[in-house]
Amino acid sequence: MTIHLSLTSRGVLSRLVKQGLSFKRYISNINSPFQDDLTDLDLDEFGLGDFRHYKESPQVSEYKKKQLKDLLYDNEESEIPTPTQAGKLESIAARNEPTVFVSKLSDPYLNLAIEDYVYNKIPIAKDSPFKAQRLMFYTNSPCVVIGKNQNPWKEVNLPKMNECGIPLIRRKSGGGTVVHDLGNVNYSFMTTKQDFDRFKFVDLIVDSINRSNITSTKIEVNHRGDIVARNGNKELKISGSAYKLSRGKSYHHGTMLLNSDLQRLKQVLHRDVVELGVVDASKTIDSVKAKVTNLQIPQESFVDLVSKGFKLEYGISDASSTELKNEDDPNKEFNEMMGLTDFVSAVKSANTFEIDESVELPEEVFTVADELKSWEWKFGRTPSFTHTLENAKHGICIKLTVDMGIIKSIEWGDANSHYSPTLWNEVSGKLCGIQYRGDSIEQSLGGDRSTHKLGSWLHKAIDGV
Repeated sequence: MTIHLSLTSRGVLSRLVKQGLSFKRYISNINSPFQDDLTDLDLDEFGLGDFRHYKESPQVSEYKKKQLKDLLYDNEESEIPTPTQAGKLESIAARNEPTVFVSKLSDPYLNLAIEDYVYNKIPIAKDSPFKAQRLMFYTNSPCVVIGKNQNPWKEVNLPKMNECGIPLIRRKSGGGTVVHDLGNVNYSFMTTKQDFDRFKFVDLIVDSINRSNITSTKIEVNHRGDIVARNGNKELKISGSAYKLSRGKSYHHGTMLLNSDLQRLKQVLHRDVVELGVVDASKTIDSVKAKVTNLQIPQESFVDLVSKGFKLEYGISDASSTELKNEDDPNKEFNEMMGLTDFVSAVKSANTFEIDESVELPEEVFTVADELKSWEWKFGRTPSFTHTLENAKHGICIKLTVDMGIIKSIEWGDANSHYSPTLWNEVSGKLCGIQYRGDSIEQSLGGDRSTHKLGSWLHKAIDGV
């Protein structure tokens, strides 16, 4: 007998043990009027022959499910998804058990917003016997993601990104800049704040990959917590990490380079200071430059291997793995006696939730996604910096001070002999107080022939094409 209960609370097993006999008796009462082991003679003797072709109505089936649920669960202890909730993210995200989330979406704003939502919904209860660890995987369409405390004008080549139609995204965690595309997989491990360890999960990834023999490339974790492959004495980075700790929780996420477009990665991260200027951003965090490479394994294999490592670590291994470990299960004899073996396997293998177009997303996800898209979040949160640009052809050297995305002041260098002080004062008056956007700057200076070229050049150097 197999009971299929998807995404079941791990707390149910302890309650089943307490109610074992009533559970057994109840199961016998809800089956069809005769058991599979009754012979033809038994059927005749007990007058059950007419029930050979018995089929229960949908109403009876639904009633049985409700009665079984009421028996197994105490509604005050656990929120059990109803049939209308089972496909919804919010009913899964708040469960007090380790769970794997696999997003099939490729929208980077939605994926980052879902990650944030799952993190915020983790239940942290001091008196809970379980810990609700989370593991999420997602793959984004091409984009560049900077850390919460980074300066986009310093980290990336904004004109090249805009030329290629690649969006910039500021995430809600720290760390450095990464390039996402359909050739890599992003992972996010979430746990309690007290259990945070910047090496624990990358060690799990490395062990899961190396044990599998899926690739001849052996990977390791360096002193910074990056996952690297070695080429002689050189380290080639495969995955970096970023972290967030808040409200008793933590998450550790990273981007695993599997089959990414490394040429495009170099293009959008390379800044020619002659064309794009020098950014002095002492109040922000710079990325640590490193040579990178691809691990060159299928995305599905990476997700599967790391998921299995996570499930084995937190006691929710796949059914096949559970069967292998049944011999070591101290409750094996009791589970067999009570007919719970299949049930335990179902519980332990039901902790992966896929998010695709059919899943109804909470409104909070779209709210966060819209925030991530806004100019105010992407650029307006940048702490004070200076941007010095020089154009020998036009005899211009300009130093702009920008704070939280707003131009605060302008200084002119010695190379500005082609322009009069009066004109510079006029330019300063037009630009100070506006957002540090190339299009806004060009528009502000475009009404005057004498400043039109200046506005066009600044637009191109700051973020234009």
